[in-house]
Amino acid sequence: MVPALPTHIATVSLLSFFTLVSSAANRDILRPGTSLAVEAYQSEILQSPDGSFSCGFYGVYGNAFTFSIWYSKAANKTVVWSANRDRPVHSRRSALTLHKDGNMVLTDYDDAVVWQADDDGNSRRNVQHVQLLDTGNLVMKNTSGRIIWQSFDSPTDTLLPAQRIMAATNLVPTTQSHAPGNYIFRFNDISVLSLIYDVPEVSDIYWPNPDNSVYENNRSRYNSTRLAILDNNGILASSDFADGVLLKASDAAPGIRRRLTLDPDGNLRLYSLNDSDGMWSVSMVAISQPCTIHGICGQNGICHYSPEPTCSCPPGYVMTNPGNWTQGCTASFNIPCHDQEPMKFVKLPHTDFWGSDQKRLLGVSFETCRNSCISDCTCKGFQYQQGAGSCYPKALLFNGKSCATPSVRTIYLKLPARLNVSDTPIPQSNVLDPAPPRLDCNQMSRGIRYPFPDLHKTGDEELNWLYFYSFIVAIFVFEASFITFAWFFVLRREMRPSEMWAAEEGYRVMTSHFRRYSYRELVEATRKFRVELGRGSSGTVYKGVLEDERPVAVKKLENVSRGKEEFQAELSVIGRIYHMNLARIWGFCSEGSHRLLVCEYVENGSLANILFKDQKTVVLDWKQRFNIALGVAKGLAYLHHECLEWVIHCDVKPENILLDTNFEPKITDFGLAKLLNRGGATQNMSQVRGTIGYIAPEWVSSLPITAKVDVYSYGVVLLELLSGTRVSELAVGSGAEVHSMLQKLVRVLADKLGGHKESSINEFVDPELGGRFSYVQARTMLKLAVSCLQEDRNKRPTMESVVQTLLPFDEASS
Repeated sequence: MVPALPTHIATVSLLSFFTLVSSAANRDILRPGTSLAVEAYQSEILQSPDGSFSCGFYGVYGNAFTFSIWYSKAANKTVVWSANRDRPVHSRRSALTLHKDGNMVLTDYDDAVVWQADDDGNSRRNVQHVQLLDTGNLVMKNTSGRIIWQSFDSPTDTLLPAQRIMAATNLVPTTQSHAPGNYIFRFNDISVLSLIYDVPEVSDIYWPNPDNSVYENNRSRYNSTRLAILDNNGILASSDFADGVLLKASDAAPGIRRRLTLDPDGNLRLYSLNDSDGMWSVSMVAISQPCTIHGICGQNGICHYSPEPTCSCPPGYVMTNPGNWTQGCTASFNIPCHDQEPMKFVKLPHTDFWGSDQKRLLGVSFETCRNSCISDCTCKGFQYQQGAGSCYPKALLFNGKSCATPSVRTIYLKLPARLNVSDTPIPQSNVLDPAPPRLDCNQMSRGIRYPFPDLHKTGDEELNWLYFYSFIVAIFVFEASFITFAWFFVLRREMRPSEMWAAEEGYRVMTSHFRRYSYRELVEATRKFRVELGRGSSGTVYKGVLEDERPVAVKKLENVSRGKEEFQAELSVIGRIYHMNLARIWGFCSEGSHRLLVCEYVENGSLANILFKDQKTVVLDWKQRFNIALGVAKGLAYLHHECLEWVIHCDVKPENILLDTNFEPKITDFGLAKLLNRGGATQNMSQVRGTIGYIAPEWVSSLPITAKVDVYSYGVVLLELLSGTRVSELAVGSGAEVHSMLQKLVRVLADKLGGHKESSINEFVDPELGGRFSYVQARTMLKLAVSCLQEDRNKRPTMESVVQTLLPFDEASS
């Protein structure tokens, strides 16, 4: 028996042990031949010597991680740099490794290289270590102590003090879905430090003011240096700032932790950290009038003040994605170029869509300008300036804003004459008075702050703000009293909540789309679940119409395996998944025993209803079938390889493939395997799940489930698209018999494909097509189906490779 140690010796030993553990876990260097593992993300962390910064794996979702640097002393982890922001790694077997040859590599669960430090060859041979400095800079040093790589050279959305902006430096915001946004902060082509809105359709500068010349903006274009830096006093200096004009923090002084961040709303803000409570406050903002930020309301959208910055659609347009203004508005009409349909123009006073002018006509009459737009079917509207006779026909409607300022002209919106928009309100700014006689939006920077945070003020301005806030508080107290009175004496019944899922700040309101609904709202939306659209193993689907007149499909879930908190956590991930070939989930309900999903309503119903209906009212032509095959492949490839949570569908079949008005496919019921008592995403399965005829053989043999089960099911769907009949009709009885018959069919098809005879393809293709199909495309689909239906799952292709196989044939047919 080992003798007991004296108490004081035992205490010292324990303290020494915990000190060793702590020093091993929170280290400031990574030596060659060592790694940081994602499984130990809470303990294996690099830390700066003064403890201000930490570096390691950062969880963006439940099973998705980035390798990041964050402020340790902030109340909430504030990420300032990420190696793999747009390609997170899995929560198992991923690692950051500094190899002995000096190569620093981030690998995913399958050993695929997701990111590596820029390799400049010979300088890596004598690497000593990687270290996190007190500045927040992650550096790689050689044996001579020289820095041969640093994170400061490749910023993401944040600049730290002492970090330089060089000619090749770009700051790009991080959106709520942890993907890069549509804005860039960098030196432009004429060496001016700029904020740029950049999407495929348009790219333009919105700061400094694009309506002014370089010199009017106090900038200089003659600076080949292209160098800017944020110093420790909170001053941003740049080589293009003329006359000593600087961007300066309102609390400029040394000793304050700061960060300069390009936020998702496109505004550049300098934040200061309060050491006492770990909270950030805005000490400088580049743009005090949010509506001047380009693209904030998306294409065709108009930004106006009501009094907060608000987005609206012009007459004749509707939101593309309700709740997500970055996708703007879509026309509710179509103007074909070959049709001479009568047109009209709706006047939008004090409204500007900056840029995208087709041409500039000077000294012309209003009628000449109007006729110029009418004669061009690509013209969306025109701006006309009285007096000067300046005419600007518009090819696109981007960067819309409504403000009564001299720089904001009137736009005339082009609409079909048949379209009645007389009852549609025209977006206009409204600050304090419901109908102000004159509204000068140049005043906005003094009066409107919420919900876009701005500068701290000092001196006399603080007194003005005190009066302003006192007025706001008085109104708030009055309203709170009124609501309390109404609650106790008038509205004792349940109020109808319209909670936003995560929309507390202005730009988050504009970009969020996922929300929670009350059970009562959904009862009213579905008229007490009157119209049933369909039912399956996961629940029953009903048609509904929300208060904003948006049609939806409301799904009552059955056999939900998760508790309320887990259910909401899983849905917060599923709700972020977005792809054109996936049915959108708008929100959910989780009250008591009720678990419901609010999903996009897809007009033409399921593929099964059209493909297998006895009395067909619609026969899918060949082009539609090939497009469905490609679209489903794209949707599954996104779920398997691209979205931030790796989702296995587990029940791919025609009933779960919906078709919109253009017969574009949208996969539904993805992610439900995690929510229901089907266990579709777990590793150990003991009983058959899914649908007979579509389930992969590994379900029956209880092998670990991977994405290849979806590949197998997709192969069955391909055969059904080609033949127009259900595979399950080949056999009657158990799943084993269907599977056996299916494998025989696969072997027969493989033999016929080897013979290169067109007749063998013709025999299999749906006779409803009357021989009108592409032989090359049909043969390609059959070959894919055969490879997808291999019993050995390792021989099946990935959905990514399926898309790559189909795409060239789609482009060729186009």
